[in-house]
Amino acid sequence: MVSKIDHLGILVDDIEQNRVLFKQLGLEVGAIEEVPSFGVEIAFIRVGESLVELVEPVDPTTDLVADLEAADQTAMLHHIAFRVDDLESQLAELRSAGVALADETPRQGAGDASVAFLERQAANGVRIELVEREEKLTMS
Repeated sequence: MVSKIDHLGILVDDIEQNRVLFKQLGLEVGAIEEVPSFGVEIAFIRVGESLVELVEPVDPTTDLVADLEAADQTAMLHHIAFRVDDLESQLAELRSAGVALADETPRQGAGDASVAFLERQAANGVRIELVEREEKLTMS
């Protein structure tokens, strides 16, 4: 069951350059964390109860690099992530309902989260990520 919006993912070509604006807005930008399973570095920004996730591709062969190049931008809204209580069960329900899944099983995400993406066509072109976290993410 979806409990809330976990985060909005913003794809950027350089986290350091993009964190400046968020600091100017008075928001704390967390430490940069490498997530090898996705070929990215990530920094979270807490905004109230939700997060903004800055995602910088560090593996030049990922689709994320192509997404930025195709958009001809240095930053773009990439995905919306919903918090779920039980990711495995949620994926099983979606699979039984015929929803196209990009990730058939959960992967390790940033901040000790288990994550899975739906196929874009499942949400009419919007990237949807499902996130299961044990606790509230710390911004260290």
